Amino acid sequence: MRVGIDARPVQLQSTGDSTYWRGIIGELAGADPSVEFIIYLNGRHPVPEMPACKNYTLRILNAPSERLWSIFTFPAALARDKVDLAHVQYTVPPSLPCPVVDTVHDVSFKRYPQFFRLKDRLILDWGTRLGSKKAARILTVSEFTKKEIVELYKVQPERVVVTPLAADTQFKPVNKATAQDTAAEKYGLRYPFILTLGVIQPRKNLPRLLHAFKNVKSTGRFPHKLVIVGKYGWRASEIGELITNLGIGADVVFTGYVPYEDLPILYSAADLFAYPSVYEGFGLPPLEAMACGTPVVTGNKTSLPEVVGDAGIMVDPYSTEALAEGISRVLLDKELRENLSQKGIDRASLFSWKYTAEKIFKTYMEAAGR
Repeated sequence: MRVGIDARPVQLQSTGDSTYWRGIIGELAGADPSVEFIIYLNGRHPVPEMPACKNYTLRILNAPSERLWSIFTFPAALARDKVDLAHVQYTVPPSLPCPVVDTVHDVSFKRYPQFFRLKDRLILDWGTRLGSKKAARILTVSEFTKKEIVELYKVQPERVVVTPLAADTQFKPVNKATAQDTAAEKYGLRYPFILTLGVIQPRKNLPRLLHAFKNVKSTGRFPHKLVIVGKYGWRASEIGELITNLGIGADVVFTGYVPYEDLPILYSAADLFAYPSVYEGFGLPPLEAMACGTPVVTGNKTSLPEVVGDAGIMVDPYSTEALAEGISRVLLDKELRENLSQKGIDRASLFSWKYTAEKIFKTYMEAAGR
């Protein structure tokens, strides 16, 4: 059997999508050595290092645009390579020479269209709608997102398979003093600080976190800075304006994008990881923070309870007061921090790429009628 994977997300700066594809590609080879995997990438972007496995073949395809790559170049390559099953993310080509499995990480663009540019949400909705009709199976990352797909796209539940994300093995506790020294040297971050991470965009709920942080600081009991890690997304400029209006500019630090390999350092150096997102398909950053032993305060909506369980402090992300109270509670209680740290490590260990890859491989076999 030959499986063709549209692996273009691994060519992007590290996000939840790229982490997903790196994780499963790294493990799928061991599922069945007799199955050949062809990994398709776009020649317009840098080619990252890929696993050196006997049953992996790398194909670099060129096209004038991403859309043409998806609709014409990729299907033509699948036909030439006599692929038995294709695996894509969101964008299922209108015509394919074989069955297809489609990964849908979340449908926030459908549930909260105000969080997206019109063009982006129309493209995502079009691709997901097409996939809901054409894909032999749809893979998603949480039970919550499975319910969303079933409800919003009228998909039969048995066609949607939950394959959760995992924290890579690099996410583990780093000695606190070492982490703090490295964070100071490389990023100018001075201890103590609260960390938050993610693309700076509306659904990450940064305005409420900033208001909550101001409330925490106004007590005079906390010397902490708020460190915001992530690339700038849509409407990111509004965050800067809010920080100025709140008068907390001296206590908020933006690092911009941080290389993937440095994230365990920043997680481990922080006293607390705050993640008040109002909508997640999974919620990988809280899992990574827990794997590093960092206490987590996060929202109690959408998929986050599935990920965090009882290993973090979960609050209403729509309540500034609840966020401030959760943050203050963790910072003031050393015993609670130590308890959350160990529970987080234990919780994160329940998720693994090996398990997810095995589940995906089983889905491949079903989709291909094997």
